[in-house]
Amino acid sequence: MHFLVQKVDGRVVHDFSFALLQAKEWYDWSGKEKLFVRFSDGNFDGIRIPGLYVPVGDIAFVSSFLSRFYPDRKEALRPLNVPESLFPFAGRRIANVWCKEDYAPMEGVKNIYAKSMDILKDPFNGPFYNIPANYERKDFRRCQVSEIIDIVSEWRAIVHHGTVLYVGNYSGDPLVFPDAGRIRCMAAAYTVAPMAYTLDVAVTSAGETVVVECHRLFSCGLYGFNDLARYPKMLSQAWKEMIRPIV
Repeated sequence: MHFLVQKVDGRVVHDFSFALLQAKEWYDWSGKEKLFVRFSDGNFDGIRIPGLYVPVGDIAFVSSFLSRFYPDRKEALRPLNVPESLFPFAGRRIANVWCKEDYAPMEGVKNIYAKSMDILKDPFNGPFYNIPANYERKDFRRCQVSEIIDIVSEWRAIVHHGTVLYVGNYSGDPLVFPDAGRIRCMAAAYTVAPMAYTLDVAVTSAGETVVVECHRLFSCGLYGFNDLARYPKMLSQAWKEMIRPIV
């Protein structure tokens, strides 16, 4: 397996990249399989065989690599947000808004959170408070909008082939634990999920475990996940799935 790891100002700065370097040490120690790492500052001019590499870096780094060598697969970076199959686990009113009529389920909700359905990082992603009844802000088109709820703690689950491998706290009270059975139910309900992805969940002030959002396994903080034998394979499988030709 070959990986192209981002360096910023000459340094590896992301925890998910550091974990990959630790995995390389484990692979070298075990002697079972070779794992090769090459570093890049984002200039890909020296890459002669792009199909050899799995890019590992921030969203801009991976997006740039994809645009350069796989321009027909740009849609692979579209955010997963909350998949519709997980709406029953949202614990809040939620809707995918492609046109004005799609906003109907959110009527009367004063405080919402909007996320783009086109790009992962959008300047209009975020909370909106005290929404007027006649609000028709065009920025809500092609967005997933959801009711803002009171969250006590947030957790990241790592899922591979439908199996939850790890759950770690990334925000809020680390002693307010999510419901394990409900997380398993979420993973089981997401039947069209990527091979490897993160499932972010939260525990509300009412004690309910709800889905926050999902991400394909790239540019994702690991929050303690350290399965050194499995992690490189998960990255590789996730990337190959993203660049797989559309048939």
